[in-house]
Amino acid sequence: MRTDFRQDGAFMQVSTPFGADVLLLDAMEASEGLSELSSLTLDMRSADTALDASRIIGQPVTVTLQVGEGPKRHFNGIVVRFVHTGGDREFSHYRAEVAPRLWLLTLSRDRAIWQNQSAAEIVKAVLGRFGVGFDDRLSGSYGAIEYCVQHDETAFDFISRLMEAVGIFYFFSSSDGDHQMVLADAAGAHVDCPDGAAVRFLPATGPRQPTDTITSFELEHRLVLQKHTLSDFDPLQPGTALKTEASGTLGKGEVFEWPAGHLTVSAGTALAKLRVQASQVDSQVLRGDGHVYPFAAGTRFTLSGHFRSTLNTTHVLRRVRHTVRDGGYRNHFEAFAASLPFRAPLDTPRPRVLGSQTATVVGPSGEEIWCDQHGRIKVQFHWDRLGRNDENSSCWVRVMQASAGAGFGTLNLPRIGQEVVITHVDGDPDRPLVTGCVYNGTHATPVTLPAHQTQTVLRTRSSKQGTAGNEIRLEDKKDSEEFYLHAQKDMKVEIENDLSVTLTEGSETRTLEKGDRTIEVRTGKEVHSVKGTRELTVTGDETRANEAGFKHTVSGDYTLTVDGDLVLDIGGTILIKSAKSITVQSGTTLTHKAGSSLSNEAATALSNEAGTALTNKAGTSLTNQAGTSLTNKASLGLVNQAGTTLDNKGAMINNKASAMQTVDGGGMLTLKGGLVKIN
Repeated sequence: MRTDFRQDGAFMQVSTPFGADVLLLDAMEASEGLSELSSLTLDMRSADTALDASRIIGQPVTVTLQVGEGPKRHFNGIVVRFVHTGGDREFSHYRAEVAPRLWLLTLSRDRAIWQNQSAAEIVKAVLGRFGVGFDDRLSGSYGAIEYCVQHDETAFDFISRLMEAVGIFYFFSSSDGDHQMVLADAAGAHVDCPDGAAVRFLPATGPRQPTDTITSFELEHRLVLQKHTLSDFDPLQPGTALKTEASGTLGKGEVFEWPAGHLTVSAGTALAKLRVQASQVDSQVLRGDGHVYPFAAGTRFTLSGHFRSTLNTTHVLRRVRHTVRDGGYRNHFEAFAASLPFRAPLDTPRPRVLGSQTATVVGPSGEEIWCDQHGRIKVQFHWDRLGRNDENSSCWVRVMQASAGAGFGTLNLPRIGQEVVITHVDGDPDRPLVTGCVYNGTHATPVTLPAHQTQTVLRTRSSKQGTAGNEIRLEDKKDSEEFYLHAQKDMKVEIENDLSVTLTEGSETRTLEKGDRTIEVRTGKEVHSVKGTRELTVTGDETRANEAGFKHTVSGDYTLTVDGDLVLDIGGTILIKSAKSITVQSGTTLTHKAGSSLSNEAATALSNEAGTALTNKAGTSLTNQAGTSLTNKASLGLVNQAGTTLDNKGAMINNKASAMQTVDGGGMLTLKGGLVKIN
């Protein structure tokens, strides 16, 4: 193995984990650009024919360019590919591909959720997780994003699209043994090219040129997009118009972006301005070739000596491609006027969620239902490795209902532990929407299947810690159809107008196990029509009050049986009227009593009969009168008594006793007639 070659004093030198001078750099191709991954391809030789690739893969290397005592230009990165390309009698040849640490993010594909952090904060957190050093030169302010998902994409794509969306760009700054990613969002982040800020335009006149010269310089004008219009929809403020727009001074055409991701007009206006700036910077492109090896993407230089005086101004390097071969250096670059703000185009596509996903409803410990005032819930996606199955696992997620109006519609909130089906509005992973629920091995169906596959069931569960609930069940099995309704506690039915219930055939049974039953008709009438037999059994007392009249009509016989007493208390007049006969019968005593007068009258015959005694008594006057005949008859004794006067009056009156009859006047007895017979 040769040991007599050295890099000391060479224009191009390389430092590797193998140690000094183990590898000698023959050629280099390097490219770098704003918001682009830089890359280096190194062709090297070594006297060692079997270098161990494991010692260099993933490890940092540094290439240094220097002319004499001039400035040093460093290129630093990690080796991502190392190839033994062949060799000759003296050397083995190797090729290394070098990338910045940011390249490591292209190897990682993941799904993760970020909440209530700004795009800048998320980017910095991801860079920190992967050990990517960065120089924060951000000057803008960035609002918090409520919910942001890395969805089945590399970490590099994830932070790239976040930065592109909010106007953050980046480039790299290398030093001897290290490099940093520079985060920028304004012209102030660009610094002068070290020892290359002042550059002369000097057309090529030979193979060798001064290291501070540009040999060719061209200006390209492009027709670019002029207008960008954005809009979005905020479900919490559905009536707010979020359409915004911005236009540049150059170009034609309009791009309409939906959804743009803003929730306020001011935020949308700022985003539209960023989109326009991204297109306007391409309206004028400067390209050139030269030998200024300190050139680096993201730095500034000032041109002088160009015959077109308007170009002799300050420019920012957008891209630089370096080539070192056969001992000579040259570069090709793109630049733009330093007066224009740079914004990276929206090159990184947003991921789209195809189809549906499922997730588990979550919430705080000890809760069974967890929602906000809009009926939104929290979920834990099955792919979420960082979530803790609590109320912080997601943003508030809207739940689709069968109907949703202003104070009306349906409401059925999935409960903690249930598996829900989620789709994403416009396929956006940041906009989940619950569209339904599904049963699984833990949450079985409310009825046994397939045994009861003809049943349609709505069964709820009492909360908290309930074991039963309300239920509506429809049985559609032929000849066993049934509508089943169960209220776990109270049931309230409110009808604004008519209620019509028709029982076509069969029986109706209502059982009140315990409690009271009240039927109140506040206005109107109540009609009961029973074509068959009606039975009413009351085991306790029954009280009935009619504040107006009461009519009871019976087409057939009417029987009233009272095991105890019967009391009729009537404030007015009582009339008992029969088309045929009326019989009032008492097993012991029957008393007719009137406070003023009592009259018994019959058109033909009236008979009062008692097995033992019959008493007609009046406080003032008692009259028994018959148009033809009136008979008072007693088997033992008959007493007609009046406190003052008692009249027995008729065309013919018979007072007859089978044993004895007494007529007694306490003071005076008068018997008077046309003819009086005493025998």
